[in-house]
Amino acid sequence: MPRLPKICLMLVLLVALTTTAWATQLVDKVVAVVNGKLITMFDVNARLADLLQRTQGVSMRPDDPQAAELRRQVLESMINDILIEQEAARLKVSISETELDSQIDEIKKKNNLTQQQFVAELNKEGMTLKDFRERMRLDSVKKRLLGFMVHRKVLVTDDEIRDYYEKNKGALPTAKSILGPKVSGTIGFIMVATKKQADDLRAQITSGSLKFSDAAKKYSIGPGRDQGGDLGDVQAKDLAPPLRDALKSVPAGQVSPPVMLDGKAVLLVLRTGAASTPAPAAPAPTPAGGPSFEGARDQIQEMLYKQKFDKLFQEYIDNLRSKAVIEIKL
Repeated sequence: MPRLPKICLMLVLLVALTTTAWATQLVDKVVAVVNGKLITMFDVNARLADLLQRTQGVSMRPDDPQAAELRRQVLESMINDILIEQEAARLKVSISETELDSQIDEIKKKNNLTQQQFVAELNKEGMTLKDFRERMRLDSVKKRLLGFMVHRKVLVTDDEIRDYYEKNKGALPTAKSILGPKVSGTIGFIMVATKKQADDLRAQITSGSLKFSDAAKKYSIGPGRDQGGDLGDVQAKDLAPPLRDALKSVPAGQVSPPVMLDGKAVLLVLRTGAASTPAPAAPAPTPAGGPSFEGARDQIQEMLYKQKFDKLFQEYIDNLRSKAVIEIKL
């Protein structure tokens, strides 16, 4: 009889160890593989916990019916992030340590924080400075890539703005635009198949026998072709380092020497005067039936821009997914 408690104790310990091992296996379970990169349940749960924490400290029990759906949505977002990061690496889109330092300095300046105070605030959020820098690096790379591959394709015409206004002017809110109007960009971009073709085009443009915009529309196989090589709101800092260096190597208004990018030759130009925009006219008084066209113009443009961006972004992601090897096990 005295042996019975000992046997029971051994069984309890065995069950506890088995349960712990099972739980560890469950947490470390691979829930997706994206082009060879693993995503574990631990990764998903960590991202979900961070998301809930940033949503004013909301918590959720593991057995909550909404947890499974949220976890699925988080996984899909993580898959998209990996695809964008891999594409950025393929296109050599990167963020330097100096750029990260500048971004962090700007954040500290805006919030009037010393370095010590800044680190303390990060710690309150359960994050180290190293974690924050890595998050900023990934976010910046994604923003740079999307600015280059998606934003440049978004074009909202005056006719579209006017048409939307006429159909919805009675239901338009009077909120002011946050982002402001999208304007033509400062960077001209031409991509052709070979360096020889790029050299020939550069010579013609430099001699004045061919306009940069006409060359882009006729010969370019790259972004912004239909806009005469205009990359929209993409800035020099958003370009891959070889492209930035090429742009800096020539004065504004002059065409850069060809730069090889992903096996293609690229010509760049920094347009003179394109960045300046006239001061906006004072909006007309708001009529009783809603804001005037001029008063609502920026708001409509921003809204239509976002709609088009969301659509193009989804198409871009769908294209990346169609070429990827993705296995979901959740």
